[in-house]
Amino acid sequence: MSARHDGNDDRWSGLSRQELILFGRTSVIERLEGIGCRIESPPPTGPLPVSTPTGREVEVFVSTQRLGGYAFWTRRRLQPASDRFAAIVLLSDPDEPEVFVLPTTEWRNATPPFRDRDNIGKRSEPEYGVSLARSSLPALQRYAWDPIAVAERLDKNDGNR
Repeated sequence: MSARHDGNDDRWSGLSRQELILFGRTSVIERLEGIGCRIESPPPTGPLPVSTPTGREVEVFVSTQRLGGYAFWTRRRLQPASDRFAAIVLLSDPDEPEVFVLPTTEWRNATPPFRDRDNIGKRSEPEYGVSLARSSLPALQRYAWDPIAVAERLDKNDGNR
């Protein structure tokens, strides 16, 4: 990712793609640990293996994006389940990123801003995604980082793997 030098410059513009990914993963790990979760030896890529304070094991897929972007995971990598979550670190503010923790079960019956794309006839694999356009943010606010709500969401077990 190249540095941008237009009117939208911010503290994130000088970071490489790998630095942005690491920043997002570190931000999510720190927040999860702050609510009592354990992440033993987080892998450098792929989902984070998380143990909640009650001992529930969940996976958290992390994506770091800019406002107006699109976060997605191939269906091959991510299957919706009650023990899988997507954490999106949104770099929309120069000071503090927004973090959203989404249950992947939202993709079972995807409605905007969630997308379930077959990509038939395209080079891309089928994917699950979420639009991060400014107009999508109100629909995502219910998943915005709130320590109590996130802890409850991670510990909720609806029995549908």
